[in-house]
Amino acid sequence: MESPISFDLTLIAQIISFLLLVWLLSAKAWGPLMKMMEERRVNIETTLKNAKEERQQAEQIKHEYQEEMRKARQEAQEVIAKATKVSEVRASEILAASHEESEKIKKAALVEIERERDKAVAEVRAQVADLSVLVAEKIIRQKLDMKGQGELIEQFIQEVGEMQ
Repeated sequence: MESPISFDLTLIAQIISFLLLVWLLSAKAWGPLMKMMEERRVNIETTLKNAKEERQQAEQIKHEYQEEMRKARQEAQEVIAKATKVSEVRASEILAASHEESEKIKKAALVEIERERDKAVAEVRAQVADLSVLVAEKIIRQKLDMKGQGELIEQFIQEVGEMQ
Protein backbone atom coordinates (compact mmCIF):
# COMPACT_ATOMS: atom_id res chain seq x y z
CA MET A 1 0.00 0.00 0.00
CA GLU A 2 1.13 3.30 -0.61
CA SER A 3 1.52 5.84 2.03
CA PRO A 4 -0.52 8.94 1.89
CA ILE A 5 2.58 10.96 2.10
CA SER A 6 4.66 9.76 -0.64
CA PHE A 7 7.27 11.59 -2.43
CA ASP A 8 7.23 11.56 -6.06
CA LEU A 9 10.65 12.08 -7.54
CA THR A 10 9.21 13.77 -10.65
CA LEU A 11 7.73 16.42 -8.48
CA ILE A 12 11.13 17.13 -6.97
CA ALA A 13 12.68 17.15 -10.43
CA GLN A 14 10.02 19.63 -11.62
CA ILE A 15 10.65 21.92 -8.64
CA ILE A 16 14.39 21.77 -9.20
CA SER A 17 13.89 22.40 -12.94
CA PHE A 18 11.62 25.36 -12.18
CA LEU A 19 14.08 26.87 -9.69
CA LEU A 20 16.91 26.33 -12.12
CA LEU A 21 14.87 28.02 -14.88
CA VAL A 22 14.05 31.00 -12.59
CA TRP A 23 17.72 31.33 -11.63
CA LEU A 24 18.84 31.06 -15.25
CA LEU A 25 16.24 33.62 -16.41
CA SER A 26 17.12 36.01 -13.60
CA ALA A 27 20.84 35.66 -14.25
CA LYS A 28 20.86 35.71 -18.03
CA ALA A 29 17.57 37.18 -19.35
CA TRP A 30 16.14 39.41 -16.57
CA GLY A 31 19.06 41.90 -16.53
CA PRO A 32 19.24 42.43 -20.32
CA LEU A 33 15.42 42.55 -20.48
CA MET A 34 15.28 45.19 -17.74
CA LYS A 35 18.15 47.08 -19.38
CA MET A 36 16.30 47.03 -22.71
CA MET A 37 13.09 48.21 -21.01
CA GLU A 38 14.99 51.05 -19.29
CA GLU A 39 16.59 52.10 -22.58
CA ARG A 40 13.15 52.03 -24.18
CA ARG A 41 11.73 54.18 -21.36
CA VAL A 42 14.60 56.69 -21.66
CA ASN A 43 14.19 56.75 -25.46
CA ILE A 44 10.43 57.44 -25.13
CA GLU A 45 11.05 60.19 -22.55
CA THR A 46 13.69 61.77 -24.81
CA THR A 47 11.37 61.60 -27.80
CA LEU A 48 8.53 63.17 -25.81
CA LYS A 49 10.86 65.89 -24.49
CA ASN A 50 12.13 66.62 -28.01
CA ALA A 51 8.57 66.69 -29.36
CA LYS A 52 7.57 69.14 -26.61
CA GLU A 53 10.57 71.38 -27.38
CA GLU A 54 9.85 71.25 -31.11
CA ARG A 55 6.21 72.12 -30.49
CA GLN A 56 7.32 75.08 -28.35
CA GLN A 57 9.74 76.17 -31.07
CA ALA A 58 6.96 75.82 -33.64
CA GLU A 59 4.71 78.00 -31.45
CA GLN A 60 7.53 80.54 -31.09
CA ILE A 61 8.07 80.57 -34.87
CA LYS A 62 4.32 80.88 -35.42
CA HIS A 63 4.13 83.89 -33.09
CA GLU A 64 7.17 85.49 -34.76
CA TYR A 65 5.63 84.88 -38.19
CA GLN A 66 2.34 86.42 -37.09
CA GLU A 67 4.17 89.44 -35.68
CA GLU A 68 6.15 89.84 -38.92
CA MET A 69 2.94 89.58 -40.95
CA ARG A 70 1.30 92.23 -38.75
CA LYS A 71 4.31 94.52 -39.21
CA ALA A 72 4.33 93.89 -42.98
CA ARG A 73 0.61 94.73 -43.22
CA GLN A 74 1.13 97.89 -41.19
CA GLU A 75 4.09 98.94 -43.38
CA ALA A 76 2.07 98.20 -46.52
CA GLN A 77 -0.78 100.36 -45.24
CA GLU A 78 1.68 103.16 -44.43
CA VAL A 79 3.21 102.91 -47.92
CA ILE A 80 -0.25 102.99 -49.51
CA ALA A 81 -1.27 105.99 -47.39
CA LYS A 82 1.96 107.82 -48.27
CA ALA A 83 1.58 107.02 -51.97
CA THR A 84 -2.03 108.23 -51.88
CA LYS A 85 -1.00 111.46 -50.20
CA VAL A 86 1.84 112.01 -52.68
CA SER A 87 -0.46 111.30 -55.62
CA GLU A 88 -3.05 113.75 -54.27
CA VAL A 89 -0.39 116.44 -53.87
CA ARG A 90 0.95 115.71 -57.36
CA ALA A 91 -2.58 115.83 -58.82
CA SER A 92 -3.12 119.23 -57.16
CA GLU A 93 0.19 120.47 -58.57
CA ILE A 94 -0.71 119.22 -62.05
CA LEU A 95 -4.14 120.87 -61.87
CA ALA A 96 -2.59 124.15 -60.70
CA ALA A 97 0.03 124.01 -63.46
CA SER A 98 -2.58 123.23 -66.11
CA HIS A 99 -4.79 126.08 -64.84
CA GLU A 100 -1.81 128.44 -64.94
CA GLU A 101 -0.89 127.26 -68.45
CA SER A 102 -4.47 127.69 -69.66
CA GLU A 103 -4.47 131.24 -68.25
CA LYS A 104 -1.22 131.98 -70.11
CA ILE A 105 -2.67 130.57 -73.33
CA LYS A 106 -5.86 132.58 -72.80
CA LYS A 107 -3.91 135.80 -72.21
CA ALA A 108 -1.70 135.13 -75.23
CA ALA A 109 -4.80 134.49 -77.36
CA LEU A 110 -6.40 137.71 -76.14
CA VAL A 111 -3.21 139.64 -76.96
CA GLU A 112 -3.10 138.00 -80.39
CA ILE A 113 -6.79 138.83 -80.99
CA GLU A 114 -6.20 142.44 -79.93
CA ARG A 115 -3.19 142.69 -82.22
CA GLU A 116 -5.11 141.22 -85.15
CA ARG A 117 -8.05 143.55 -84.46
CA ASP A 118 -5.73 146.57 -84.39
CA LYS A 119 -4.14 145.37 -87.62
CA ALA A 120 -7.56 144.91 -89.25
CA VAL A 121 -8.68 148.37 -88.07
CA ALA A 122 -5.48 149.88 -89.46
CA GLU A 123 -6.02 148.12 -92.78
CA VAL A 124 -9.63 149.30 -92.96
CA ARG A 125 -8.56 152.85 -92.15
CA ALA A 126 -5.93 152.68 -94.86
CA GLN A 127 -8.48 151.36 -97.34
CA VAL A 128 -11.02 154.01 -96.31
CA ALA A 129 -8.38 156.70 -96.72
CA ASP A 130 -7.39 155.34 -100.13
CA LEU A 131 -11.03 155.11 -101.17
CA SER A 132 -11.73 158.59 -99.86
CA VAL A 133 -8.85 159.92 -101.93
CA LEU A 134 -10.16 158.06 -104.98
CA VAL A 135 -13.67 159.41 -104.45
CA ALA A 136 -12.37 162.93 -103.99
CA GLU A 137 -10.24 162.53 -107.08
CA LYS A 138 -13.20 161.34 -109.15
CA ILE A 139 -15.40 164.13 -107.83
CA ILE A 140 -12.84 166.72 -108.73
CA ARG A 141 -12.34 165.29 -112.24
CA GLN A 142 -15.93 165.06 -113.16
CA LYS A 143 -17.26 168.23 -111.52
CA LEU A 144 -20.60 166.67 -111.36
CA ASP A 145 -23.84 167.95 -110.11
CA MET A 146 -25.72 166.52 -107.12
CA LYS A 147 -27.27 163.76 -109.16
CA GLY A 148 -23.92 162.76 -110.57
CA GLN A 149 -22.35 162.82 -107.10
CA GLY A 150 -25.09 160.49 -105.80
CA GLU A 151 -24.35 158.04 -108.63
CA LEU A 152 -20.66 158.28 -107.93
CA ILE A 153 -21.23 157.52 -104.23
CA GLU A 154 -23.39 154.50 -105.15
CA GLN A 155 -20.63 153.26 -107.47
CA PHE A 156 -18.10 153.80 -104.68
CA ILE A 157 -20.23 151.78 -102.23
CA GLN A 158 -20.46 148.94 -104.74
CA GLU A 159 -16.70 148.96 -105.23
CA VAL A 160 -16.14 148.87 -101.48
CA GLY A 161 -18.60 145.94 -101.24
CA GLU A 162 -16.71 144.06 -103.95
CA MET A 163 -13.35 144.63 -102.21
CA GLN A 164 -14.54 142.94 -99.06
